[in-house]
Parts: sequence; C-alpha cells; structure tokens
Amino acid sequence: MKMNEWTFRYTAKQLADAAKEKISYHDERLEFWNSKREQTIAEIRADGIEVNEKTAIKSQRVSPQNIKGRDWSGGGDVMIRNDLRKSLTETYEKLSYHTARRDQYQGWLKALSDNPENSHDLDMEDWQFFFGKDVSEAFA
Repeated sequence: MKMNEWTFRYTAKQLADAAKEKISYHDERLEFWNSKREQTIAEIRADGIEVNEKTAIKSQRVSPQNIKGRDWSGGGDVMIRNDLRKSLTETYEKLSYHTARRDQYQGWLKALSDNPENSHDLDMEDWQFFFGKDVSEAFA
C-alpha cells in the first residue's frame, strides 16, 4: 500500500508545539498518578495492613505441652491487601511511563525549538509520535 510511503512536511516550530502539548499531557498524567499513589499509600497506612498467622498458632493454645503452639518462628506475616498492593504497583508503573515519555518529548522540544525554521518530512510513525494518540494513552 502506497500510504506507507507517504511523508508529511512540518516545520520544526509545528513539531515543537506538538511536543509541548505532549509534555503538558504527560505532566497532567504524572500529577494524577502521583495523587493516586499518595491516596493508595494513605489507605495502606490507614487500614490495609493485616496480620496472617500460622494456622497452628491460631488454633492451638500456647502451652508447654503444645509444641506447635510454641513455634513462633515465622508465625505471622504482615500482609497488605492485594488490591492495595496492585494499585500501588500500577501507580509506580504509570509514574515511570509518563516520566519517561515527558522527558522524551522535552528532548525533542529542545532540539526543535533550537531550529524552528527547519522543515522535516514525517512518515506515519513520526506523525503518530507527535500528533497521534499513543495506544497506551488509552489506559493512562
């Protein structure tokens, strides 16, 4: 198909403006996910900690005759609710993604702003990078 060979001419200023919009978008997402991270951490601290004891300790009386009931080694684990653990993991993944993307567009902004009169031929992948919606942005 010929459209894979098409190119589109844009000035560096146009591309710099597009990079600014992408930076703004990723800054907004970073703010959102940082807030989400803080909320999740607060929830973990407020009520997300659980203690999971060995069954032998929970069900037996502790007495000199009860050997299993005296096995305190590894007797309990502090557990964070799985939903909170997943939520916190997701926030860190999103913060990492948007930080990397923002930094990438800041590099392009600098390079393009330094040469605003230059023109560049963009193929479809280049156009998508500057003007299109990133596939992963749908889940951002």
